[in-house]
Amino acid sequence: MSSTKRRIRISRRTAMALATMSVVAAVAGAVPNMATAAGNSSRPTRHAVTQTQNTESASTAPNLRITAAGGVTDQYRRFGHPSAGSVPLVFFQHFRGTLDSWDPQLIDTIAAKREVILVDNVGVGGSTGTTPSTIQQMALDAIDFIDALKLPRYDLLGFSIGGEVAQEVALRRPWQVRRVVLAGTGPQGGVDQRASDPNILQRALKDNPGPEDYLFLFFKPTASSQAAGTKFLQRLGQRTNDHDAPSSLATRDHQLTAWSDWGIPDKSKLVRLKALFQPVLVADGDSDILMPPMNSHLLAKYLPNAQLHIYPDAGHGFLDQYAVKFGTEVNAFLDR
Repeated sequence: MSSTKRRIRISRRTAMALATMSVVAAVAGAVPNMATAAGNSSRPTRHAVTQTQNTESASTAPNLRITAAGGVTDQYRRFGHPSAGSVPLVFFQHFRGTLDSWDPQLIDTIAAKREVILVDNVGVGGSTGTTPSTIQQMALDAIDFIDALKLPRYDLLGFSIGGEVAQEVALRRPWQVRRVVLAGTGPQGGVDQRASDPNILQRALKDNPGPEDYLFLFFKPTASSQAAGTKFLQRLGQRTNDHDAPSSLATRDHQLTAWSDWGIPDKSKLVRLKALFQPVLVADGDSDILMPPMNSHLLAKYLPNAQLHIYPDAGHGFLDQYAVKFGTEVNAFLDR
């Protein structure tokens, strides 16, 4: 894997963004004691309920804050170009991921056609509170955030552990969730969802992973996939102000517990998917070593109304490797 050994020039901010990448998604960097930070923006708190078309992008949209049930302050970004008849698309991020961890190219591709809402769930990044240790509680917290925004109808996109949260939200709020996108994720009780390979674990559980770790864990060991991964890492440095706060080691540990519990093999849990009747787009890379694509096949098999797309020559970070292509597919799916 000589391609992973090349020197990669990235900014300090990009390195910090890497430190917030997921253990489920495989990068467990951390900056302790910052889990409940309110972010470093000097902008006043805004409690946005509606949003009209604007010129903000993933690299410029300001951090917004809103108080949800229980007094938790959720940090989020809301922008895009809603069209007639469209509903907002709410994004749930991967383990330890924050607002700054989304690929700007992917988000802007999707936001060109609709309103997008990126959020730090409870205890993550710039949101206050304590990160839960179960996916079910994460879903309830996400619902509290959505209720605070007073969204009557919305779509969901969940990546990795965020896809697990999205499943739970869709199951609990079937009258509100219109369509769902599940990226690099799996069903509760699926197969091989708890990484045991020593090399994967050693890299995934580092407190301060480097770009080489991220390329190994998120991208396939081919020249084309590694090159795409390098470009993605460079794109993470596009945002120059109003950054999110990094996630903490406590968040990592709580989310890791939730992920491990979700991944206990249990075929009886798969029947729950029959109740998720909304149209679902399931997608993954063909060589995902963190969430084996067999789990995407299980989702497509048990969900009543699902379509499956496995991207070639790609790993867990397929949505970053194919940012424009996947973003275009997401828009086409949501516009049907």
